[in-house]
Amino acid sequence: MKVLILCMMLTIPSTAALLDRRVCYTQWFDCDDPSGTGDWETLENLEIKYPGKICQNPLAIEAQTLSGVPAQQTGQVIIHQDLLVGFICLNSQQKKKLCLDYKVRFRCPCPWPWEMPAN
Repeated sequence: MKVLILCMMLTIPSTAALLDRRVCYTQWFDCDDPSGTGDWETLENLEIKYPGKICQNPLAIEAQTLSGVPAQQTGQVIIHQDLLVGFICLNSQQKKKLCLDYKVRFRCPCPWPWEMPAN
C-alpha cells in the first residue's frame, strides 16, 4: 500500500495587507445635464471642473441618475461608461429622445483622497 501525504501551507494576509486591497470612492460628480445632445460626464471634463478630486488611476466608474437609479437599470442606451472616456448618454439614442440626468463616481485605491502624514 502506498500512502500519499499532502501538505498545504495557508497564508493568512495581515490586516495591513487587507486594508491595502480596500477600495474607496470619490464624491459623486454631475458636470452636465441632458440638454443639448445628451449627458456628457466625461473624464476630461470632470478633471477640468474638479481638479485633484479624481484619483490618477481609477479602478472603476459608477453612474446613476440624480435620484439614485443605477444607469444599468434605467433601460437607456449608454454610449460610454468606462475609464477611458467616462460616461456618455446621447439623447438621439433614447426612445423618448432625452437622457435622464446622471452623476458618476470613481472607485480608487485606498486611502482616497490621499492624506499627507502629519509632521
